[in-house]
Amino acid sequence: MYVIIGKYGVNMDETGLVLTHPTGISFHLTPDEAEGIMRFIKVYQDAMATAERDTEPYIERIILDEGSNGSKHETDNHK
Repeated sequence: MYVIIGKYGVNMDETGLVLTHPTGISFHLTPDEAEGIMRFIKVYQDAMATAERDTEPYIERIILDEGSNGSKHETDNHK
């Protein structure tokens, strides 16, 4: 099976898991190494999700005053 995850091509061959970057660099992982990566990701999954949220572009929060026909009334610099 061959899948694309992000920018990496991923497939299983007879020796294990192969990750291939678009530049052509390949990482060949034995089944034990692939399992180690999976365990690492599982342990740090919450931390990675939090880091991803922290690096999202900042979007300004706008509070509308219903009496102002939808114009910008007050800005709250809330992240």
